[in-house]
Amino acid sequence: MLSLVGIGGAGSRIVESFYRKDIVGSIIKRISFRGGDYVRGVAIDTSDNITALRAIPAENRVLIGSSRAKGHGTGGNVELGRKIVEEEIELAMNAIRRANYEKPEVFFVSAGIGGGTGTGGLPVIARRIKITYNVPVIGVLVLPSKSEGTLYVKNAFKNFGTVAKSVDGVICADNSVLTNRGEDILSSYREIDQAIFNFLSVIEPYEIKRIAEGNMCAIGFMRTRSSHISIKDIMEKMFRDYVYFNVENKKIKGVYLIIYGDMNNVYGHEFAKGFVEKKYKAELEYIFKDDPNAKYLNIGLIITGLSDIEKEFEIKTEEKKPLSELEELLGDIKPL
Repeated sequence: MLSLVGIGGAGSRIVESFYRKDIVGSIIKRISFRGGDYVRGVAIDTSDNITALRAIPAENRVLIGSSRAKGHGTGGNVELGRKIVEEEIELAMNAIRRANYEKPEVFFVSAGIGGGTGTGGLPVIARRIKITYNVPVIGVLVLPSKSEGTLYVKNAFKNFGTVAKSVDGVICADNSVLTNRGEDILSSYREIDQAIFNFLSVIEPYEIKRIAEGNMCAIGFMRTRSSHISIKDIMEKMFRDYVYFNVENKKIKGVYLIIYGDMNNVYGHEFAKGFVEKKYKAELEYIFKDDPNAKYLNIGLIITGLSDIEKEFEIKTEEKKPLSELEELLGDIKPL
């Protein structure tokens, strides 16, 4: 069973992706052989945009803060988001308890870090879930691109540590990876949401909990037709195209490659371990689930031991003074 709680707009959209009938019917059943009541997800937001997430059952969509936010969200005000969630925590928890009438093994709470509701509300929700269910809570956090604006980046920089400490493990994705490639904000969020959906749909929750608990992680997911392929080639493609976090030139602790499919079609296990150790100074661990004659390989990647994530969003807080008309003219003069 996959228990999800989305807080704020970005977190709620991740939950929505698991309830879309076309996706659940065609992808989850096809790539992870799951269906039925596998996903139990609740979305919580201060914006009435949550009502547009119609794939989520109405009883699992919780609009909070109507008296304070008037259905318009918090405008990036983290303190307001925290206060609203604290005041209406029971409204949120009632929906979570209804959806999770059986005790899950782990909760995944998702949010975009930088917005007011997700950044301020996730720690409140995470702490209450741990008290209520006494199970680990893993945060699934989407970090803002600098192109989303100074307010969101400052919020992420100032509050990431507080959010991370409120959960038992962190999975991070960074929008900057995609916007730096030229993607617009909406496209980057859609791609990251899809990657998170694919990863959580396929990889067993207990495996994610085992690896992510107590760790700061990045993830990746790739699905490819089952054919003769080296693990080194898989690793290079995953790091290059499917990990939405900049791990180059950073110290990492471990790399876990999870492959579900026909294991007769993958080779080069020891060579790939040497490649990861040499390039990333990390140990590679394999988790294989053999499915002979499967048409596809479903491949997940978890990178652990990330640190100093706040430094990804360090910005100059000093605003530049506007130039005078004379200074602007002088700035246009080029030396001979």
